[in-house]
Amino acid sequence: MALKFDITMKVQKALLDVSKVSNGFDKEKRRATIKGLAFVRKRARSSLRRRKKVSEPGSPPSVHAKGRGLKTILFEYDNRTGGGRVGPVKLDGTNRLVINEKTAASTQEFGGKVRLRQVPRKGRKRQPPRTVRFQARPFMGPALEKEVAEGNIASPWANVVGG
Repeated sequence: MALKFDITMKVQKALLDVSKVSNGFDKEKRRATIKGLAFVRKRARSSLRRRKKVSEPGSPPSVHAKGRGLKTILFEYDNRTGGGRVGPVKLDGTNRLVINEKTAASTQEFGGKVRLRQVPRKGRKRQPPRTVRFQARPFMGPALEKEVAEGNIASPWANVVGG
């Protein structure tokens, strides 16, 4: 008596679905990048102190304003490039002093000369612009360096790369 077997195999299921693997990798890559950005944001925010006293040059700046000030640090992830950026939000129209060439945050971070013009209040005459030299009070660069040194930037990538 002869036995007859009918074996069929769907080759499609046996092959590796590249799109699913790629999408899973992209999802983990996105998660790791966002975690790294969040660590830097948190470190930068915690380095800023709310106080009336002016900070020493070379140390993180003091925050004097309530509400939206230097502590308004956000991060964003760019789906096109797979990268992101983190930093203070540009403030416009909230202060009486207007900084022309640079934002207030970049002036704090790197220092330099800035030309200021006083926006006159109602009923007062316009003052001539003046140039002011700011000494650097970095806070974003040191925040990134500390997070890299502690391994908080590389550790989320362990799941992505296979660690």
